[in-house]
Amino acid sequence: MVSNKLNTETVLQICERNFSKALANFTSSHNVNRWLIAHSGGLDSQLLLHVSARQIPAENLLVVHVNHHLQPQADDWAEFSTAEAQALGLSSIVLDVHPEGRSEQAARDARYTAIERLIQAGDCVLFGHHADDQVETILYRLLRGAGLSGMSGMPVSRSLGTGQLLRPLLGCSRDLLSAAVEALNLRFIQDPSNQQLDYDRNYLRQKIFPQLKARWPSLLERWQSNADHVAEADALLQIYLDLDLKKCSPEPEQLDIELWQQLEPVRRKALLRYWVSRVAGPRLNEKQVAEIVASVIGAKPDANPVYKLKNALLGRFQNKLYLLPKVVEVKDNLSIQADGQYDLGDGVLTISGLPAGEVLNVRRRQGGENCYPVGRGTAKSVKKLLQEAVIPPWFKEHWPLVFRTEKIVAIPGICVCEESYAEKGEFSVLWCPFSLSDLS
Repeated sequence: MVSNKLNTETVLQICERNFSKALANFTSSHNVNRWLIAHSGGLDSQLLLHVSARQIPAENLLVVHVNHHLQPQADDWAEFSTAEAQALGLSSIVLDVHPEGRSEQAARDARYTAIERLIQAGDCVLFGHHADDQVETILYRLLRGAGLSGMSGMPVSRSLGTGQLLRPLLGCSRDLLSAAVEALNLRFIQDPSNQQLDYDRNYLRQKIFPQLKARWPSLLERWQSNADHVAEADALLQIYLDLDLKKCSPEPEQLDIELWQQLEPVRRKALLRYWVSRVAGPRLNEKQVAEIVASVIGAKPDANPVYKLKNALLGRFQNKLYLLPKVVEVKDNLSIQADGQYDLGDGVLTISGLPAGEVLNVRRRQGGENCYPVGRGTAKSVKKLLQEAVIPPWFKEHWPLVFRTEKIVAIPGICVCEESYAEKGEFSVLWCPFSLSDLS
C-alpha cells in the first residue's frame, strides 16, 4: 500500500516523474513523431492516458483501443475509450480484432498484431505496465520454464513492428497507480475476466502475490533488481552468441551446419535458439530444439526436411539451415505486356527487353515441362535446369515460368530459351523470391 504520509499530490508527482524520466531516456536515442497510447480503459491505461495528455502535446498523441469482442461489454468499453480521448481533445481509433481463442495468449497475439499493423516508422506505443505486472511476468515465465531472456522480464522499451514500444510506468507499483487514479478522481473499467482464476496470470495476481508481498514487503524492488541482473547476463551472452553467429551464418537467414557442429553442445543449442529468434521471432523451447536437431539436422544427407515454426519455416539444404517465409498465396497466370517489376506474392519478377506489342504469360511450374535453353542445343527439362542451378526444393515447387502462347521463353533467373527474343541480346527475366526480412 502507498504510505499515508504521501498526499494525493505527491502520489501523482511520483507517477509523473517516472513517466517523464522514461520519456527523456527514450527520446535521447529515438526520434518520435507520434505517440500511441494503448488504452484499454482499465486503471493502468487510464492513468497512462491522463499523464500522457499532461506531458505530451495533443497533436502528437493518438489513443488506441483494441476491441477483442470477448466480453458482452466490449463495445461499451470501446465507446468509453473514445469518450475519454475526446474529453481530453485527443484523436483516437478503435481496432477490432477477433482472437483465435479465449485464452490470454490468443488475446495478446491479436492485440499486438493489430497494433503492429497500425504503427508506422517514427511511432512509439505507450503501455501502462507497472512494477506488479513485471513481477507477475517473471514468475509466470519462471513457472513455464523460460530462459535468461524470459527471466529478465519486460524491457522498458523495445522495437514493435516498424516502430517502438515504451513502458513509462514500469517503475511504479499498482498501489501507487491506484492512489494516483484516486487523486485524479478518474473513472476506469473493471474487466470481470480479471477475476477468473482459471487464467494463470489472474491466479498469480489474486492468490499468490498478496501473500508474497505480505511476507516480503520489498518484493517488487528485489525482483526488479534480479531482473536487471538477469538482463545483464543475457546481454553478455548475446555478445558471445553474436561472435558464434558471425562464424556460422554466411547470410542472415542461413546457418552452416558443419561450422555449427564444431561448437560445444551447449553453444550449439544456444546459437540455434538465438539465430531463430533474431531472424524469425519465436524463441525455441527445449522440445523444438530437440525436434530440429533430430528431424532436420539429423535427417539423411539426401533429405531436404522442413520444420514448421510459428512465423516461418526452417529447412535444410546442402548442409545449411534456412529460415523461410511460410507459403503464401502466389499469383499465377499473370499477363505481361511491358518491361517492369511484378510482385507475384512470393517474390518479384523483373522483365526487361520485351519488344513492344508482345504479350507473355507467367505460370507456375507443374512438373514435366521442357524448353530449349539458348546455347544448349537440345531440349532440357525444367526440373533438370533447376537442379543444375542448385535451387532449394521449397523454391523449385512454385518456380515461375514465362510462356509465349504454349512455349517457354524463359525460366526466370535460370535461362532464356530459343523461342524468346534472345537473338537481340537484350531480353532478360529475373526472379527474386522473398526472404523473411523482405516480408517483415
